[in-house]
Amino acid sequence: MNAEFKPIAQRIVNAENDFIEVLMAQASISKDDAIKAMRAMLKMKVAKLDAVSGRISVKHGAYLDADVIKNAANA
Repeated sequence: MNAEFKPIAQRIVNAENDFIEVLMAQASISKDDAIKAMRAMLKMKVAKLDAVSGRISVKHGAYLDADVIKNAANA
């Protein structure tokens, strides 16, 4: 990997880890379930990864409700 891409890759990893922590805290779920929920949300395009700023954001705050997160983990 080229040296100029390392900071971008690190921001992506940090964004995913931060979002997983948010999902775990919001829904009181395990890390594995939070990873499943994150992947489902990104796949359904209700969450978006911004590699430049290093953040994952949701399109609407309702997607961070505990029931919605648990449903995404079970999808």
